[in-house]
Amino acid sequence: MGTGNLTELTDADTTGITAVLLGIASELHIRHVLVVQVSPHTRRTVEEHDIARRIMYASRAEHDLPKDYADGLLALHSRKPFPLTPEEIAENAAAVRDKNFRIEIAEDGIHVYNRDGHHVARSALDLFPKLGIEADGAHAFYLGTELAKAEIAWRLGKRYAQDEPLDWGVAADAPADDKTRLKEAGHTLVAKKKRESK
Repeated sequence: MGTGNLTELTDADTTGITAVLLGIASELHIRHVLVVQVSPHTRRTVEEHDIARRIMYASRAEHDLPKDYADGLLALHSRKPFPLTPEEIAENAAAVRDKNFRIEIAEDGIHVYNRDGHHVARSALDLFPKLGIEADGAHAFYLGTELAKAEIAWRLGKRYAQDEPLDWGVAADAPADDKTRLKEAGHTLVAKKKRESK
């Protein structure tokens, strides 16, 4: 069975198309699939097919829905993008006693809070004037980056965690992460330490 006639010749993201085609192939016990990777929008199709075949094989073998086996094909959306409600975030924000900013997302938008306030917006740019960081370039750059990432996650319905990269599933390589070591200090902390040492 060849999948390229649909994946290559349809102007649509290919993860869903691939999942459906491999589901059909699995149900019909088709053992060989021709995968074509020519169009730029299908640049990860081999990896997509590999994940899809594993999901569909396990699903058929266990007589179950192709759900909860792997999330590599969930490139744009998450099953549960908002782990906390706006009320739970507000409760957490009320307990904060330091000036470090926390960023979270919920159904109502992007939340940024510290001891000095809790702000909610649907656009990262709407939050900048409320944060009082105009004189701290490194911190402003860090918060701008994190807030933009949070806005992308909120708009797409993806899971967001501050200081962590967004998970694009099979659509992009995940950064290498050494679980045996602590993370390096971030740019904001490094810049702050340099200022304090002068």
